[in-house]
Amino acid sequence: MKCRSCGEAGDTQSVRAQKVFGDIEGKKAFYECTVCQLIYMYPPLDAKEESYFYANEFEKFMEVRSGSEVDWSGPEKHAASNAENVLRRWNVMEKYCAKGANILEIGCSSGFMLDKFFQEGLTPVGIEPSGGFSKYLIAKNHEIYNNIDDLPPRYKSHFDVICHFFVLEHISDTRQFIRQKLELLRPGGVLFCEVPSATDPLTALYDIPKFEEFYWSIAHHYYFSPGSISNILSDLGISTYEIIPEQRYDLSNHLTWLREGIPGGQGRFDHVFSDKLNTIYKNDLIKRGVFDTFFLVIYK
Repeated sequence: MKCRSCGEAGDTQSVRAQKVFGDIEGKKAFYECTVCQLIYMYPPLDAKEESYFYANEFEKFMEVRSGSEVDWSGPEKHAASNAENVLRRWNVMEKYCAKGANILEIGCSSGFMLDKFFQEGLTPVGIEPSGGFSKYLIAKNHEIYNNIDDLPPRYKSHFDVICHFFVLEHISDTRQFIRQKLELLRPGGVLFCEVPSATDPLTALYDIPKFEEFYWSIAHHYYFSPGSISNILSDLGISTYEIIPEQRYDLSNHLTWLREGIPGGQGRFDHVFSDKLNTIYKNDLIKRGVFDTFFLVIYK
């Protein structure tokens, strides 16, 4: 095996996950590179497979993975079920978003963040490859494009903020994707994104076989950690950035996985566990370097 990112081969590469959720033929696996710390799927989806998947299958695929936490049955219900994510993300990124700023969201799905940006006095533009979501957003008068290459030339060096949430892991060429976004940022602009972390305590701390069968997704080219993303940014010559650890899922969710081996459970034991206890639990995980997501902020 040869690492898809740094090119190292031999005994520096090892199998991280033998089973990939959504791989019907069972021919794919995730490998880990000890040199650059990246976890990557091999063989990856080719461009044709990937295009078909996002245009026709992604919502149904995510409905199975999300369970009852996010409603993928339609754009309106999807947006409503993400209300908590809107507040969680805005609490972190608000300080980077001055009123009147031009903001681009890549992978805006049902537009729940675009709606928030508009409410906060920003000028949002969205990119969404899913036909179902993009038609819904256009009907709501959002400015939507199918992919980055469809953006008009006037948007080069135009945006004050470019953001995406749980998108980077879906991109086959991480370095080119970051370069492309930096070209769209004005000098002094900010790239803000949320990335699921390979340091998720359910895989990095607890030994839960059912979670291992669930976690590693065919929709993801890579799983990043703060270490692997820092190595990529260093290769790109980017030195001005922040990594902000975040633990999304609570003690109830983790107990549900440990007891029953199934997703869901967020808030399930709120009648027993206080908000204070959940906060302490999440903070203790972060202090020990295990957390399920992180925000990445890159300054141009």
